Amino acid sequence: MNSLTVVTIATILVAMGPLALTLYQTASAQYTTGQETGLSVEEQLRLAKEKVANAQQAGAYGSGTAFFGKNIGDAALYTGAIVAIFGAVAAAFIVMSRSKKSVSA
Repeated sequence: MNSLTVVTIATILVAMGPLALTLYQTASAQYTTGQETGLSVEEQLRLAKEKVANAQQAGAYGSGTAFFGKNIGDAALYTGAIVAIFGAVAAAFIVMSRSKKSVSA
């Protein structure tokens, strides 16, 4: 092998070591609490239930709470708005394409 190829491969491997360690720490962070709080399983379950109850309050969206699941009227309203917007854009393109006059070269 060419010495330049060997140096390039060695540089890539050396550079990827800290990167792999960083990615491993990031991936494992979601499974740990970060610090030992000393809470029992029952206390953690109670806190989790409180978080879920807070997230289910009216108007609380995000963090995985249902956006369309509470009221079918809201879902129909949002769907109608999206259909109207995209339909108007499609209609504008159709009108523009039919109104152009062909130019002969």
